Amino acid sequence: MIEKSCLLVSTENDEIILAPAQYNQILNIQQQILEMLSINEKTSNILSKLCSLAESLLPNSVASIMLKDKKTGLMSVKSAPSIPNEGLKALENLKPGPKGGSCGNAVFRNQPQFVQDTFTDERWENLRQLAVDFNIRACWSFPIRDKAKKAIGSFALSSFEHRSPNAFHIK
Repeated sequence: MIEKSCLLVSTENDEIILAPAQYNQILNIQQQILEMLSINEKTSNILSKLCSLAESLLPNSVASIMLKDKKTGLMSVKSAPSIPNEGLKALENLKPGPKGGSCGNAVFRNQPQFVQDTFTDERWENLRQLAVDFNIRACWSFPIRDKAKKAIGSFALSSFEHRSPNAFHIK
């Protein structure tokens, strides 16, 4: 079982020093994912497990993986086991751009996006109603890149609280 506490011990020269509990959490995640890969588990199951394990690192959150369609350039959810079907439908065909939420910006800018307050942040202008309807108060999104380092999707942790990531979550 992965512990829910994520206390940062200290930082030195941009290097994050993790508490023993955090090392155990990360090792547990690696072990579970590698085991699934070794038995040729379906990709969809691996991605769902990865989302669930990420959620365990941040209480009161949901994780999602979105991928961009090569033909349309629009993003849709590939995995988000804790998001209800209504939320998945609301996220279909998300257009990457400066007002496309954390995920749309992560792909558009090809950089992580850390939104502390989705109700006021301009990056969420086109998705404000989604944030209100599903009580998404903060969202941290990281681009998923191909071999050429081009953003092809995003991984996100969406929180039901207004908050900023700590150094552990940014890393």
